[in-house]
Amino acid sequence: MKIVELDKSKKDSVLPLLFDILHSNMSRIAPSGKSYEDEFSFWISCVSPALDKESRKILLIYDGCVLAGFFQYFVNGGLFMIEEIQLCREYHRTSALGELYAYLVGIIPEDTELVEAYANKSNHRSIAILNHLGLEAIGETDDGSLYRFRGRYKNIPRYKGILKKHREKRF
Repeated sequence: MKIVELDKSKKDSVLPLLFDILHSNMSRIAPSGKSYEDEFSFWISCVSPALDKESRKILLIYDGCVLAGFFQYFVNGGLFMIEEIQLCREYHRTSALGELYAYLVGIIPEDTELVEAYANKSNHRSIAILNHLGLEAIGETDDGSLYRFRGRYKNIPRYKGILKKHREKRF
């Protein structure tokens, strides 16, 4: 696996590919009942301007030259916000998440205190992963469709071991 930060100057050509992965996953888990075109228009209207902010990032996850998924996040004021993580179906239950996790440990600032994420209430796998990482549901969105999770970044399981291995590689 190779992880590359999205070149934001190319977002207009890449975002449709990312939406296809998102839509493929979420239409099975939590169908909205809206058309593909309506969902795409709404998603693009939110994500594209958000990427104009320097802190907003998208990591592209490749298996060779095949786009396997993406990870959208930001770090600001001691908060690591996981906005979206999507893998193509054939990369579910593979080493892709572990490799992404190891990569993130190397780029998230050491002084980061909190990690937050949202999960669709119908997405039991995402909820289980967030719980495994030590995040707890602390609320939900106004429309009640998503849980909001929070935890201390340094309490994430295996954090210290992965960080130690990563630092050993750098020196």
